[in-house]
Amino acid sequence: MDDLYVECLVAKKPMPAETLIKGVAWGAAALCLLLGFINILMMIPCIILVAVDYFMLPRLSVEYEYLYVSKSLQIDRIFSKQNRKKAIEYDLEKMEIFAKEGVWQLDEYKNMQTTEKDFTSGFPERDVWILIVHNGQNIDRVRLEPNEEFIQAMRTVFPRKTFTNN
Repeated sequence: MDDLYVECLVAKKPMPAETLIKGVAWGAAALCLLLGFINILMMIPCIILVAVDYFMLPRLSVEYEYLYVSKSLQIDRIFSKQNRKKAIEYDLEKMEIFAKEGVWQLDEYKNMQTTEKDFTSGFPERDVWILIVHNGQNIDRVRLEPNEEFIQAMRTVFPRKTFTNN
């Protein structure tokens, strides 16, 4: 059972103004470029604006990928479906509990000082699960939206630490 592999992809809810922000940013860069042909000094802010647009705008579109492999959970951020960045990795042997948000088993962790980590989509109708895990000197409270395969893998490997009922 130790060699289970499950991956789960969760797309973050797009910002309502995301398209507007991208349009305005690229429009400003295009205008700056046109002004740069008139006055060469405008090329410097144009280059800066294009670089900022190129590196920062893809961060508006985010997906989270949960990878469960051999009692380890790695969470990656994927920007614009192309750039992957490792967000965090947990050794699940140090896990306290994995439970659906709202179950009574989480009550004892409400007043515990934890670091909140949110890797959810932001859609209110989706089920959120809470993972309480030791991370070095800290205790992290991680918010996840796992699929059924991920939940089943956790239930199989950690049956006494996984809670689904309300």
